Amino acid sequence: MLLAAHAHARLDVFEHAERADMIEADKRAADLLVQLRLAKYPDPGRTQLELTNAGRFWALHGGYMAFLKENPPGAGARQRDPELESIRLSYMRLRLNTFWWSFGLSIASFVISLVSLAVALFYGERLFR
Repeated sequence: MLLAAHAHARLDVFEHAERADMIEADKRAADLLVQLRLAKYPDPGRTQLELTNAGRFWALHGGYMAFLKENPPGAGARQRDPELESIRLSYMRLRLNTFWWSFGLSIASFVISLVSLAVALFYGERLFR
């Protein structure tokens, strides 16, 4: 389902389900992808999936099975701890927020410098008199 969602901008969850058990399996798979933050529901009816950035990454790097095989550094063959996984995801969210805040502040400072340059060129030496 992850690779199918990557092929389209949005994927209808119940598109290929003909039987009731297939509908149930598709809904559980979609809920699992949303729970793991690999996809999100863009519609209020929760019938379509749209990949998140993490979902696109894993779709390009082996799909859901590669996501399951990924171990954090130093974990070895042990099972992944759900608490550490949630902490890792929250730190990733904080890093992304920090990136976007610094990007926005850089753009704002660039605009302020352009305004300052325009004022200096327009008024010239008249400001010093």
